[in-house]
Amino acid sequence: MISFFLAQANGNDVQIISILLAAFGGLAINLLNLVELQKVGKDQRPDFRDPLYWLPFFVWPVLGGVLAYAYETETDLNAILAINIGVSAPLIIRAFAAASPFGKSSIDPGAGA
Repeated sequence: MISFFLAQANGNDVQIISILLAAFGGLAINLLNLVELQKVGKDQRPDFRDPLYWLPFFVWPVLGGVLAYAYETETDLNAILAINIGVSAPLIIRAFAAASPFGKSSIDPGAGA
């Protein structure tokens, strides 16, 4: 059904649909984590009244949409790839952060360099 909408849409609509699908992927991973909490004892569950708990429910979909937009500028996205980008957004952002050029270099030039 999604492929029908993508086939009927023009270039801008396809980009918007890809961004929305990626945002859905970012939200879906949070919903899966929320469902998994049923297996955890009540004393180990997070405080749902804490706004910080709900922050990823807003941040990851937005970042998933931004990443889909970045990919869309380079290549055409199909529906499953857009959702995959949204689901992978937390891992992609963490990898970008870990590869910071401002961190300590792993190359030791040796003494006298």
